Amino acid sequence: MNLLYDKFLDYKQIANYRVEYELDNGISLSVKLELSAFPHLIGLHKLTDMPIIRRFNDSNDKVVSAKYIIQKIKQQKILTDSSVRASQKFCDIEDRYNNFSKENLLSLSYTDAIVNFNPRKIGSTLKSDFILFERKNSGYNHLCIATAVPFVYSDCYPESFFHRPNDMYIANQTIVKVREVRIYDQNNKIYLEDTLIK
Repeated sequence: MNLLYDKFLDYKQIANYRVEYELDNGISLSVKLELSAFPHLIGLHKLTDMPIIRRFNDSNDKVVSAKYIIQKIKQQKILTDSSVRASQKFCDIEDRYNNFSKENLLSLSYTDAIVNFNPRKIGSTLKSDFILFERKNSGYNHLCIATAVPFVYSDCYPESFFHRPNDMYIANQTIVKVREVRIYDQNNKIYLEDTLIK
């Protein structure tokens, strides 16, 4: 069994879905779940003791891109569950890796959101403007959303997904409710639509 490949196949089912969130402060976000986001969302970029990941993180390396990493995951040779777990840095992503699933990503639509996330409050390097979070498995799942262009919320992308045992990223931030959510499939047909607050 290769859990990394299984997680990739699970995410692939919602790749290129678009999720629209209407927040109760009036902001509307549109987030596309690109297939190329998978390596980063699951945390592979943190495994810097792996040569292929060092190359992936090197902006000057034009060969090892997200597409290349995904190809290696699909080939089930260089990047496998075993090789990921063998990394000395796996402990840095273990909670994220174990909690990563299509269901956990989509369930973050029924939750609260941090707006104007301030990373300085916790010494973080996240560039996200928004974080959807949900209490799960004695901790919190987080889906971090960034804007491609500042203050343009119609073209957002998922910057990160992670699980933490505490509310470090949530405390002392501005929190709003998700009022409505619409999820569109790869063919731009409504997959799910729900009003959470009337």
